[in-house]
Amino acid sequence: MQQPSSDKSFSESSIRVYRKLLVGFVWIQALVFSCSVSAQDVLPETPAKPRMPIPSDAQSQNASTGVTLVSLDPNVERLVQGEDPKTLADLKALQLQQSKVAAKVNQVTVNLQHGSTQGSGVLINEDGYILTAAHVAGKPKQKMWVVLHDGRRVEGVSMGVNRDTDAGLVRILKNRDPNGNPWPHAALPAVGERVKSGQWCIAGGHPGGWMSDRPAVIRVGRILRVTDSTIVSDCSLIGGDSGGPLFDLQGKLIGIHSRIGIDVDDNMHVPMNVYMDSWDRLANSEAWGVLPGFRPVIGVTADRQSDTKNECVIGTVAPRGPAAKAGIIPGDRIVRFNNAEITSFDRLKEEVDSVVPGERITVEVLRDGQKVSLKLIVGVSDEP
Repeated sequence: MQQPSSDKSFSESSIRVYRKLLVGFVWIQALVFSCSVSAQDVLPETPAKPRMPIPSDAQSQNASTGVTLVSLDPNVERLVQGEDPKTLADLKALQLQQSKVAAKVNQVTVNLQHGSTQGSGVLINEDGYILTAAHVAGKPKQKMWVVLHDGRRVEGVSMGVNRDTDAGLVRILKNRDPNGNPWPHAALPAVGERVKSGQWCIAGGHPGGWMSDRPAVIRVGRILRVTDSTIVSDCSLIGGDSGGPLFDLQGKLIGIHSRIGIDVDDNMHVPMNVYMDSWDRLANSEAWGVLPGFRPVIGVTADRQSDTKNECVIGTVAPRGPAAKAGIIPGDRIVRFNNAEITSFDRLKEEVDSVVPGERITVEVLRDGQKVSLKLIVGVSDEP
């Protein structure tokens, strides 16, 4: 097939084929440019004081020192604003720019593990703070394992979760790496900086978990829609990508992966303004709201005859619901749920809200004076 000349316009189908091929190309580039850090033991130290990491302007120190920030080729400036590539020269310039960012993404993209749950995250400041999805962070103040790009596992802790927007925060317990250096972190956008439909973007993550023979997996795409609480892109995401980063062509972090829509080219991300607006509450380890489309349920109500403020006695159990399938019956007093002590029905509701539908957890009940341990798979509500 004859190669098109550099001044000849490309059809939309040609651009789509190019983007599919480019996914594999930038993955290889990320592998070539990924760097490793020697693994050493981390010494305990005082956790860093939470601070707002978002720069006040595009030239701030935090943005300029983020390892993902790359210079912008003048040939792609109009493409950054959302224009389509029209010539072979445009495509080559776009490919080069995307490859530069892809090579940096691996250094700041992490895998997060808690029990059987895992997802992705991204380092956002030198003290080891990590942005992720609320459904990956789970609930505040629980131990997390953070797997760095080189496979080294360091201990972390979940902080705040804004379940209304699926925004979560995690912190590495040591605020410096083993050599006493600041943690590498992503470049961040300025306050008030927003993305728009049509912009090219680059997604990173660890689908399926961290793998020794594979760096963070890179996908390229474009922004389809933008609202105050959601960015929708056609960067294909799969299980394990949740909580991973979305970057623009300058290597600035613009969003965090949240959930997949109806089809593979319909993917939702939490924009940076959500984290900025919620920062104080996230840094103070608060939890609030309910995950969009992920309202967890177990199918029980409280016994109205009991003191629901001081105990959690079950009144009714929904037929064929998660609790019924687990073996919970009316009159059972729930004393532990997913390793958390339950002292009231409100406490039970808080714990149910902190888990993800489909998660398998242990419930301990008192029945006729005997402790009974049951396995329950959390359900999901059809209601918004």
